[in-house]
Amino acid sequence: MLPLELSQIVLLTVIIILTIFLVVLGFQVFFVLKDLRLTLKRMNHLFDDANELVSEVKKPIEKAGNFFTALTAGAGIMHLLKKGSKNERSREK
Repeated sequence: MLPLELSQIVLLTVIIILTIFLVVLGFQVFFVLKDLRLTLKRMNHLFDDANELVSEVKKPIEKAGNFFTALTAGAGIMHLLKKGSKNERSREK
């Protein structure tokens, strides 16, 4: 076996320890990214559900708005018809 100096032994030990730490850190990063992916999928599902809920709530509100718009337009037409019939009656007299 080759004789190693103290500095070589220390350097080799540090390299081995750092390699072990980097491997462990790599596994931890992998698991964190895996959990992040799962969390993002859950959030995406939650946002999809919220979007569907908002769409379902929005439909009746839009229908009510359309109803009141039609009601207002009908009232305007009735007003014009009454005004027109009053003008015809006043012309006949």
